Amino acid sequence: ADGAISTMFFSLIIVGVTSITMAVPVMKKIRDVFYKHRASGMLEHNSVSFALSLGETPYICLVSVLFGAVYYATVGLFSGATSFGLFWVFFTLNIACYSYFGQAFICLVRDIPTSMALVGALIGYNVFFSGLIVKPQYFGSVFQLGLWTAPGRFAFEGLVMSQFSGVQREVVAQINSPYYFFLGCQPFQGNSTSVVPEDFPECAGTFDDYVNFYFGGIFKKENFWLDLGVLLGYMTLARALTWFSLRKFNYTNT
Repeated sequence: ADGAISTMFFSLIIVGVTSITMAVPVMKKIRDVFYKHRASGMLEHNSVSFALSLGETPYICLVSVLFGAVYYATVGLFSGATSFGLFWVFFTLNIACYSYFGQAFICLVRDIPTSMALVGALIGYNVFFSGLIVKPQYFGSVFQLGLWTAPGRFAFEGLVMSQFSGVQREVVAQINSPYYFFLGCQPFQGNSTSVVPEDFPECAGTFDDYVNFYFGGIFKKENFWLDLGVLLGYMTLARALTWFSLRKFNYTNT
């Protein structure tokens, strides 16, 4: 169970990092060519912004399909077309957020090193606040702000809950583990060297129980529309930043 959740998280991060780091140098070339065309009166920011959105969409969808199909089959998640469809939706939105923010960052600042500082900040923010490195239930006080603003958290929650919520596959708890006590199972009275009797009752819950335990009940299937809406909102913000930067800035000495 831990392995399935962890690989899902690292898939989001690794593919996202690849997407954003590839977007920056490509967008830098597009941006510089745009400056020259605008100076000659041949092109405006609205056209470039629209072309970026239109041209990037098929690529993002294709990457998500190719990676998702292989990953989904390899880790044994095939449980129906609906589940795969939801996996594809959240994985696609995750890639889009990373790619679009990569484009926005290089348009906001003068050069690649500066933009990569912003890229690193976004990656670190997502890694720390998504809910795997530090579980959601352990964020307190001001750290709750990060949990509720990191785009990676909403992609991760949407992905996990769309795949595992309601799944009745059995997950056996290790004796005297936190999950074992979460299920209310009979504690084993012994030390680390004691041998567990063969007739000692096995304790098991469902995958649904384990996900509820793992994320402290904070990740919920009911948050589906919230997760979807927030990711779409971040995508819109990234596109707006790109449009604004192309309209207002002109780093001609790059």
